[in-house]
Amino acid sequence: MGIENTYRESIEILRASDIIKKYHISFKAVIITFQSKVLEGLLRENLIIEIEDRKIGSAHGKYPIYRLSKMPSVLFYLSPIGAPTVVGVLEEITYAFDVKNIIMYGSAGVLDKEITAGKIIVPSKAYRDEGTSYHYHPTSDFIDINNYGYISRILDKITIDHVIGFTWTTDAFYRETESIVNERKEQGCICVEMEISAVQAFANLRKLNLYTFVYSADNLDSTKWNKRILGNLSIDSRINYFLVASEIANNVLYTTLIEE
Repeated sequence: MGIENTYRESIEILRASDIIKKYHISFKAVIITFQSKVLEGLLRENLIIEIEDRKIGSAHGKYPIYRLSKMPSVLFYLSPIGAPTVVGVLEEITYAFDVKNIIMYGSAGVLDKEITAGKIIVPSKAYRDEGTSYHYHPTSDFIDINNYGYISRILDKITIDHVIGFTWTTDAFYRETESIVNERKEQGCICVEMEISAVQAFANLRKLNLYTFVYSADNLDSTKWNKRILGNLSIDSRINYFLVASEIANNVLYTTLIEE
């Protein structure tokens, strides 16, 4: 049986509630990213405050979780990379803190440099080249990314240049071969990353809202891999992406308040 046949509507043996306790305060949203270098700047600028009595992680280690200084009902968490880990982390965060809205951002490899140069990328679909999503969502090549239109409207409002397109989520970055890259490009993918399809599948099953964007980093749209800005952004530049995520969170909170 292939992994594409893994999904079952069946009772789970292990749940987040079995291993983690509910926190005494609920939160409206969580901003999650994978860019460790931003943390120093966020703390220095007092943009986030550590929640001292709770950490989130795995056997690899427990790590702090923060709340936003100007939006106390919004959490911030710096996650390890990769679909299985981030989904496991989100299972625990969304359960423990009663979070219903996830704002996730990070870097992505470029597959079409002509349309992505200097722009934020808002994925509208993700190719499922990872294993985690097949445990959360019935089989399909692509999964629709919810709320991409909502994010695009926010970015238009704050005059942030961006492009909407398909992303390719893969577990095996050392196996991004020429033939597969060309195939994904023919399917319409303009970037590649490691988490989005899995997190959207998780959000669908748990009835949560995902708002996600990426920024272009390394370039695969050439005969030779080009590192470009990956790992070389200044802390201040990284903060700018956090501020974009914060603006999305602010709009989500405002919309939720109106609906309530």
